[in-house]
Amino acid sequence: MRPMQLPTGDMTSEELRRNMMRTYFTLRVGIVIVSVALPLILLGYSLVNFGGLVVGSMSAFYGGVMRDWFVGLLWVIGFFLINYKGFSALEDWLLNYAGGFAVLTAMTPCNCWGDASLTKSAWHTGFAVAFFICMASVCLFCARDTITLLPEQSDRDRFTRAYLIIAVLLAASPLAAVATAYVAGARDSRVFFIESFAVWVFAAYWAMKSMEFKITSAERRALYGALKHVKGVGVVAEEPDVAQLQRLARQQR
Repeated sequence: MRPMQLPTGDMTSEELRRNMMRTYFTLRVGIVIVSVALPLILLGYSLVNFGGLVVGSMSAFYGGVMRDWFVGLLWVIGFFLINYKGFSALEDWLLNYAGGFAVLTAMTPCNCWGDASLTKSAWHTGFAVAFFICMASVCLFCARDTITLLPEQSDRDRFTRAYLIIAVLLAASPLAAVATAYVAGARDSRVFFIESFAVWVFAAYWAMKSMEFKITSAERRALYGALKHVKGVGVVAEEPDVAQLQRLARQQR
């Protein structure tokens, strides 16, 4: 067997910048993939092994062999959110809280499986709802910060509408799941599909952000020092800090 050879080619300053920017894109793609996959993995397991959905919610999988998948993927989502840095301090705080609530949801059993006499965990439900409320707040108060960079008014209007719709759905979906569970019973399978829809709306937000940044090159422009955040306005263009770019260039030599 030939020993593994490490790459030895040099990288230009532009290639290094491109690598740095890929970090954010990769985080967003990871969030989308994990979020889309989580409900499908749980549903697929139930269909293959039982011929149908045998629990009423995603959280109910905590009580079976799929616990590791449920808990592990929520941890992944939580850490991705905590490590993702936004374009404002408020966005950072909201993403940190959302990531924390995702982890707390994973670590707090819902007690919503098996014996109906189990006392349901209000903490688990509260953490899950808080996660979606934080993300809805990101869409409502922070997502539009970078819309100012879109060149066309039609694009600005389109993304504004999309983020508003996503914010409403993120806030309404978990509340609808809680209401359905309360009215129809915790084992009603409609709860699972409402929760799945909420998770996929969460994934849609990150897909929309990637589409927006592809148009505006916001991350690239921020890396070049060509953007700043103005309170009450959002992210706006400014002349790059030439001295800072020169210092960066010297450090890369």
